[in-house]
Amino acid sequence: MPAARLTRQERQRQNMSHPELTIKGLSLSLRLGCSAEERLNPQPVEIDLTIRFETPPRGMVTDRLEDTVCYDALVGAIKEVTSDREFSLIEHLANEILTSLRRIVEAEHELRVTVRKVSPPVPEITKGAEFTVGD
Repeated sequence: MPAARLTRQERQRQNMSHPELTIKGLSLSLRLGCSAEERLNPQPVEIDLTIRFETPPRGMVTDRLEDTVCYDALVGAIKEVTSDREFSLIEHLANEILTSLRRIVEAEHELRVTVRKVSPPVPEITKGAEFTVGD
């Protein structure tokens, strides 16, 4: 027996039941690397994050910033946790960012953070190295 197909309205309801906010390519210069020599000079790091809302943010209806998650607050939290620090591993950096953002993003919402080291010191890696952590 063929599987029942969802109507267009049912598909739309499912998609809207867990909307996502994605921020891609937040670019920072950070002291990151396994060796002290590598951490000597800041290097480009890109950060992506996705919030999957358990319930749609009220801002979808109200069009008010206070009824959703503010991009600037997210970026500010990331900058605060990374400024004036050194990190050996992208894994640790990603976890520190996730922990910081959890103070802003309610626990009921899924949160994923990806940290991308743009130019790791391995000549054969041409498109960076990245690590993703989260729900």
